[in-house]
Amino acid sequence: MASEGTSAPNIPNKTRFVDIQNREEKARERLRQRLEQINRRVENGRVLSEPDIEELKRLKALAALKPGRGIYIDPLFVALRHALRSNDGNLTPVTVEHSNGQIGFTPALDNPDHDRQVVRSALLYGILCSRKVATPPVLSVGTDNEPETGPDTNHPNMAKFLAGFYSALGKIAGQMDLAQRTLLITINDVRVNSRQTPNIFTKQFADVVSDLIDRNISADNPKLKPFVDELLDRSTDLGPDDQSDIPLHEMAIDLPDLNSWIDDNVVADNIYLMGPMIFASMFEELKAFQVVDKLVEMSQQGYITLTRGTAGTQLYNYWRNAPNRMSEVERQTFYAMTLGLPSGQPGASSNTDFQDLWLRFVSSVSSLVRENRVDQLLRSELPSAINQQQVKKAARDLVTNMSLHGYGMAFYAAVDLQEQINEMIKLLSDPEVRSAFGARDMWGVIDQIAQVELGGARNSSKYRTLATSGAICVRWLGDNLDRLRDPTMPIIELKDVSNPPARMAGQTATSHPTDYDLINACELWLADSALDDIRIEQMSQPRESPQQPSRPIQMPSIARDLLEGAGLGVSFDHQPQMANGHDRSGYAAY
Repeated sequence: MASEGTSAPNIPNKTRFVDIQNREEKARERLRQRLEQINRRVENGRVLSEPDIEELKRLKALAALKPGRGIYIDPLFVALRHALRSNDGNLTPVTVEHSNGQIGFTPALDNPDHDRQVVRSALLYGILCSRKVATPPVLSVGTDNEPETGPDTNHPNMAKFLAGFYSALGKIAGQMDLAQRTLLITINDVRVNSRQTPNIFTKQFADVVSDLIDRNISADNPKLKPFVDELLDRSTDLGPDDQSDIPLHEMAIDLPDLNSWIDDNVVADNIYLMGPMIFASMFEELKAFQVVDKLVEMSQQGYITLTRGTAGTQLYNYWRNAPNRMSEVERQTFYAMTLGLPSGQPGASSNTDFQDLWLRFVSSVSSLVRENRVDQLLRSELPSAINQQQVKKAARDLVTNMSLHGYGMAFYAAVDLQEQINEMIKLLSDPEVRSAFGARDMWGVIDQIAQVELGGARNSSKYRTLATSGAICVRWLGDNLDRLRDPTMPIIELKDVSNPPARMAGQTATSHPTDYDLINACELWLADSALDDIRIEQMSQPRESPQQPSRPIQMPSIARDLLEGAGLGVSFDHQPQMANGHDRSGYAAY
């Protein structure tokens, strides 16, 4: 290779190969995301498998390296760098580097050898990238004083890479003059003036050179520039992933991961906000908001005697801040928008799918545990990953729905409701307030005022259980999105059901729910909703997912006007839905 001609003009020293830098940045981002994903599993108390433990060590070692000479994360560049610096008798060994896509060498080379090695490195990288040659994982292989990255030479992909590397090397053998002149023509075509840094894509450069080689066009062909210009004009994709010009037998099968929806389309915060909404809706059923308003009214009129102290101050502050809080109608509207409750202002949109999806999820979880117990007693146990796909589908449908209806003001409304609920609990739990009504706890205060002043008390035990169970389920879903993304990962660790893990100090079921907490919450929800086993079995059966986008889609105003003019409106049905003969608004089946 070193004996090839060098009559071609010099390549500008600052030529930047864009896709080399782009792939390095994407590799670093993938490293960061993968490391965060595994760390979340550890934080959530998951037990890692041996391969995951080794992968975590590898990722941490790479993440600890600061970018610099010899420190690269892109597997293709790392493997190519390793192959070019090896001395196997067929290559002139060089140590290739790059900074922001600008190729260099250690130690530095003099022209014309520098230009030839730049062209060879970029051309090989582009061909390997275009052919999608398999690459081994990247490892931290240096020392503390001289950190460096290198390929995992023991990985099966190393042999595949070397086969692709030598195939590409044979393709360009004896063609360095042609490649160097082609690169210079490409630089002159993309550069506006001589001071501008040329930005070149190695894949486009490699595709043009490969086409010229296939046409038997030599470096001294007087029509070389028209040929190159023609091929550049035909190249419409400057990215590294186009395979349109590759022979079919050389194409790699590399399908995308469609389960990446969990990273882009499902927003965890939009899921978490459903917890305060469920909590507040249960307080609404208990008439807790009305009870506090009535308590303020009675204090204002002097019907309850409170001494000067914290209780009186809290009641006064609650009354004074009334204009800044949501009204009952506004709260009901948010319940309809997020939870699909038959309430709110006329014309407001309603999440009509939520109640059905929620009940399917809790029923699927309950059925999974019941069937697992039967399998252990009577039948041979099936692989858990197969049994759990039904639950995983129900969970996927639910979190997609929750994320879709969590945009806009819903998050801020949930935070506002959470603060108001905490304020109400503090007020109703005050010893002086409880003493004034002869109650042992806040639930006694709520029941007494609701019974005497508001037309009757509700079953406080039922609704506070539903509130806590709903909060646990929502929190668990938001914390375990990675389980929904991975099709091979079980959604519930059934061994944790029979042998619950110890809870760390300061953690509660609502803040850090385990799989055991989830199952208990689902069972309690179904029990307090009074659903029989037949109904639970029916709801746990797989159904086709509802048609719903990943993000809200704004309906054009002309379409809304046409629907309203036809008397159809744009809101969803607010009529209570029936389940087992009970009104849904009564939470018989949420």
